[in-house]
Amino acid sequence: MNRGLEIAFNVSDKDQLEITEALANIVGNEFMKKMEIDWRIFHVKIDNEKFFKVCFIGPKMSKLHPLVEDEVRNRFNELSKNTKEELMKNYREERREPSFKVQHSMEVTEEYDLWQDNFWSYL
Repeated sequence: MNRGLEIAFNVSDKDQLEITEALANIVGNEFMKKMEIDWRIFHVKIDNEKFFKVCFIGPKMSKLHPLVEDEVRNRFNELSKNTKEELMKNYREERREPSFKVQHSMEVTEEYDLWQDNFWSYL
């Protein structure tokens, strides 16, 4: 039942990779301590579009624990409202902790799944 949580978004700043890693790693480390979650960061390309996905997974990241998903998503959104300077300052301070885990972005290419239909999930 470790389905997890996927957050997809775009960053309009030229330092988009740095900002994305800061957001994901701060949130990931906060919840790693509380809820034993793990996370991965993806820079996704579909045709000519590019965006980021952060995937969080763990024993409490499932439909049986909807409040956990909301808590992670809300914290991510809260941090994304900070200015770039505030976020990066916070990230540099957090990274000083010896237990701070850093995940780096992986580039992946996806294709549109034209056969994806919710009908099949009911069978």
